[in-house]
Amino acid sequence: MILSDADYTTISRNGAPYEIFDNPGPYPENVDATDAVNRERQVAEHKGEVKEYEMQLGAMSWARKAIVGAVQECWLSEIKSPHVGFNHLTPFELITHLETVGAQLDFIDVTELQAELFAPWDQVEAPTSLFERQDRIEKQLVKAGIPAQAELRLALART
Repeated sequence: MILSDADYTTISRNGAPYEIFDNPGPYPENVDATDAVNRERQVAEHKGEVKEYEMQLGAMSWARKAIVGAVQECWLSEIKSPHVGFNHLTPFELITHLETVGAQLDFIDVTELQAELFAPWDQVEAPTSLFERQDRIEKQLVKAGIPAQAELRLALART
């Protein structure tokens, strides 16, 4: 719902991708009118499909509201519909848009990121969170055209 099939497969260790269900409709299509037991079974299966579909819609609505609430509206303004807001988009489409929108880093941004990347470790922060933060910063710098500096990071981590 919020990840691409490839990312989901990677995270779930080669699990099957999440399948977005289609609306099952108001009533089962092929109802057996001759056998009451089969008809009730088909209607019960259809009710289960409807409930599953409605739960999926609720989860998508919650995720969409969480994403819209977490970012400033200016980042999403170009895809907001004047009639339905963001309801025409899936959470995955919102996240994809957020990943592609944004300005280029200028010299001051790059300098601040590099200073934060190579700041000495204060030993209060856990090493894993330090490396995760540095990885995030390095990804931003690589997007801006600054090459990754793994050797320098490793040398600074040893001191």
